[in-house]
Amino acid sequence: MPAHIALLIGDVVVAILLGALSSFAYGLPSQQLPMTFGYAAVLLAAAIFGRRCGFLTIAAIVTAVIVRGHAAAGAIDLAAFVAVAGILAWLAAEVRSSRKPADVLKRFQADRDQRALLDHLPKMVWVAEPDGTMRYHNRFWYEYTGLSGDEGWQAIVHPEDFEAGAEAWRNSMATAQPLNLEMRFRRADGNYRWHLVKGVPIIGADGKVHCWYGASTDIEDQKRAMETLALANQRISRFLAVLSHELRNPLAGVTAASDLLHHQSAGPEQRQQALATLHRQSQHLRRMVDDLLDISRVTQGKVELRRTLVEISELIDEVHRDNLPVAQQHGVVLVPPEHEIKCHVRGDHARLRQVLDNLVSNAIKACEPGQRVFMSVTEGDGEATLTVSDEGQGLDQDFVARMFEPFVQSPAWQSRGLGLGLSIVKHITELHGGQVSAHSNGLGHGASFTLKLPCESPTEECGCDEGPVRIAPAMRAHVLIVEDELDNAEALQTLLELEGHRASIATDAESALRMSREDPADIVLCDLELKDGMSGYDVARMLQSYDQTPYLIAYSGYGQQSDRDRTRLAGFQKHLVKPATMSEILGAIDEGLRQGPDMAATGRSLVS
Repeated sequence: MPAHIALLIGDVVVAILLGALSSFAYGLPSQQLPMTFGYAAVLLAAAIFGRRCGFLTIAAIVTAVIVRGHAAAGAIDLAAFVAVAGILAWLAAEVRSSRKPADVLKRFQADRDQRALLDHLPKMVWVAEPDGTMRYHNRFWYEYTGLSGDEGWQAIVHPEDFEAGAEAWRNSMATAQPLNLEMRFRRADGNYRWHLVKGVPIIGADGKVHCWYGASTDIEDQKRAMETLALANQRISRFLAVLSHELRNPLAGVTAASDLLHHQSAGPEQRQQALATLHRQSQHLRRMVDDLLDISRVTQGKVELRRTLVEISELIDEVHRDNLPVAQQHGVVLVPPEHEIKCHVRGDHARLRQVLDNLVSNAIKACEPGQRVFMSVTEGDGEATLTVSDEGQGLDQDFVARMFEPFVQSPAWQSRGLGLGLSIVKHITELHGGQVSAHSNGLGHGASFTLKLPCESPTEECGCDEGPVRIAPAMRAHVLIVEDELDNAEALQTLLELEGHRASIATDAESALRMSREDPADIVLCDLELKDGMSGYDVARMLQSYDQTPYLIAYSGYGQQSDRDRTRLAGFQKHLVKPATMSEILGAIDEGLRQGPDMAATGRSLVS
């Protein structure tokens, strides 16, 4: 049975019972009691069961009185009873529908607790009337906005967001749908910050909106973080596209040169041209790999400087001399450096050379044939100021502000590098306690890069590192190459034999250990990642237990500082990163011959 039918039946039963009781009261001696009892019955029914039950009770009483035919109850008396009882029933029902005093106190307490909670929330909370009039703002709203009084959101919204915010608010009120939008609000310090504004309508049993509850949350930091992430993703995507292009170009040259060398009809000049291409493109690939490794070390703070006293004038003369052939090839005039003083900097010669090479190389690329590149150094206030400038394509001012960030490239420079060089320049310069800056008068007006480095006076005991001293050409070594890539091992074996060394190849750890027992080597040039179980680290540890321990050189594609630390702990005396130049490999071998524990005494494996 439906609930409303059951309630109606209940009201009818109560009304009939009260009507019957009231009619029996007319048999009592008092003529006033029956009417008074009828009013009491109506009040009781309306107060307990509601207005409908009260009116049904009135009808039941009148019907019972008429049916029983009480002479004292005339038509006028019954009409008066109906009128007064109806008013009493209505009043009793209204009192019943209103809250009791205890309920009012509970509601007041609940409202007070709710506001105390809202005041401590770290966001702007508000309550609005159905028409949008603000009823309440929490304490944080006043603290955040710096306002006091009855000002609403219109007083703090950004002018550009006002119309959109007002329109969204009107739509929500018209449709009773939740409010959800982003807009900028002015903080107490005057700065506009983005907020996420949410509002929900509180709808009563009558289906109407009684009020709105809402909150405004500061999302400025989140928006900035998302923009930064989006920009970083964009840069990485662009970097990967550039890297793919930059790798394919030299690889295409290497492939073409290799095919030419294998072509039976190729003449001596063509083969020589192919060899030159292979050398040039392999150097280009190596520079890109070095840049990638450098930026990785920079971001992890693992760049180590081998500081010596570097004479800056000699350094820029060296950079000028080495970059002159490239400038001439592009038709660019590399003007001899300007320097009239000798200025010394305590720094890493190779890293400072890397910085200047990068700047000069960029300047040459920025120039058209016939344009000039300048280098100079001056000293003042304890600083050396190195300047590299050009007459080339110039720089856009917006690009100058962010050109030292990783993976950032000017549109004019895309496909001419990885966008890492200037970031490396900045970090290496700062590691030396210096600063780097760029200036340009705009596109087509050239550019100027300035390095400022702290100077240091030279002392009698100069700590300059003059590099490894090559041993006499007559000293040769037996080198064991441990490499599981046979092509690489055979090429390196041939190059070492052309230099006069005796070279052997082991393609796995077991072969390396067996060959070391049968024919001990002076130098072991060992890859770290080997097939068939044991690694290069295992080879190094095992060889140290032999009676005649060779000089151990790690030769691997892993070049992070953690990799170098691990090889040192394993017993390697030297760590070369693939692809090392032949001069670096020969230099490491020479160093091993000088430092080998038994070399001078036994002359083992050396031939003249």
